[in-house]
Amino acid sequence: MADGQLPYRDFYANYGPGQYFLVGGLDLLFGPSLLTWRIVRVALDATVGVLAYALARRDAPEPLALAAWLAVAGAMAFPSIPHPNPAALALGLGAILIARRFSAAAGVLAGAAVAFRFDVGAAALAGAALAAGGRPAAGRVAGVCVVVAAGLLAPIVLAAPGPFWEQTLGFAVDEQRLQRLPLPGAWDGGFEPNKILQHYFPYVLLGGTAVWLVVAVRGRAPVRLWAPFPLALAGVAYLLARTDEFHLVPLAAVLPILLAAAAAREKRAGRTAWAVVLVALVGAIALHGLDRKRIQVLDPPPVAAIHGGVADGVRAPAREARALSALVRYVRARVPEGRPVFVANPRHDLVRAGNPLVYVVLDRDNPTRYDVMQPGVVTTAPVQREIVRDLERSSPELVIRWLSPVASYAEPNGAGRSSGVRILDRYLARRYAAERRFGDYQVLRRRG
Repeated sequence: MADGQLPYRDFYANYGPGQYFLVGGLDLLFGPSLLTWRIVRVALDATVGVLAYALARRDAPEPLALAAWLAVAGAMAFPSIPHPNPAALALGLGAILIARRFSAAAGVLAGAAVAFRFDVGAAALAGAALAAGGRPAAGRVAGVCVVVAAGLLAPIVLAAPGPFWEQTLGFAVDEQRLQRLPLPGAWDGGFEPNKILQHYFPYVLLGGTAVWLVVAVRGRAPVRLWAPFPLALAGVAYLLARTDEFHLVPLAAVLPILLAAAAAREKRAGRTAWAVVLVALVGAIALHGLDRKRIQVLDPPPVAAIHGGVADGVRAPAREARALSALVRYVRARVPEGRPVFVANPRHDLVRAGNPLVYVVLDRDNPTRYDVMQPGVVTTAPVQREIVRDLERSSPELVIRWLSPVASYAEPNGAGRSSGVRILDRYLARRYAAERRFGDYQVLRRRG
């Protein structure tokens, strides 16, 4: 982005362009660094937690509002990848918080949220309109949101209308189903309460949403208490699209607000049993987040610093840090600045995930537009032929094959079955030969 590339047109992207502008802006201002995003991510996580507290505190006493803050802070703290969720949630909750007093400003925040994640932005618009109170204010929220979202998206859409729709809506309709994961089955481990909670946590979130809905309908909750619910619904849809630790975050970051406010209302109405259930759900969400941080703080894996490049000083699992440090030295000694490398998977007929962070650590460009190895995209014949053409044109001297088991783990879904397309694998075998290996990273050099 800092070099003038645009999402969809110049590189493949599934989410709105907001996160790419944010990270690209950080790169432009501070240079390539893993540290700047981490600082911004901490600030965004803290903002989401504070907004959750402020929203809960409107209807819940201090202890319950603090419990909601703790639950949301724990949910946001892991995982810490550069994902659009934190910014989209911060903007969405901010829009709901200020909608009643500043409806136009709420529309601005909701419109900006659309640029990060279309579904969260639409939910933020609905929530802010509910919170605004009355048709004139709700209309202002909607009008400003549409104008801001259109202004942010129009230049990107007009630059590549076909790829934009294909990679966002088209991906959601077609390729997303390949990555869908089933809800967890019966626990087959020993009696370890934290692991049991982690295993069944998707059911805690979905069940908590259902309980809140029953309480809200049965108790005829006022409209303003429904304001965060559209964001929760977006979280439910996102969780059901793929039940993993990344897709838990939006629902886990919104549901405690609803639960805390509902618990306070039930307690005031004398319905103590319902209040206890709602508080227990807030506690379960908080306990899950705290346990993840407990493991990181008290039982972390051995770590070491990475040496060299933009990751210099960043700590990673010791084996990974040693491998990346050696890889940085090796590649930079052989690939001049400005020349590309290509980061390949173990195989390309079966792909779970790629490792685009290697390009950042090496400070070398990808000669293709597929930074993310997306199942149902790079596993198809047209895309593999396109990648082969890009590699032939740019002739990178080195290919880095990422051999981690994570890369080709066969998940229980459509992406876990081979597409049968080996065009890229055959090309790499024909044009490149293995030269060195550093941990999970195998260096291939171009033949001849």
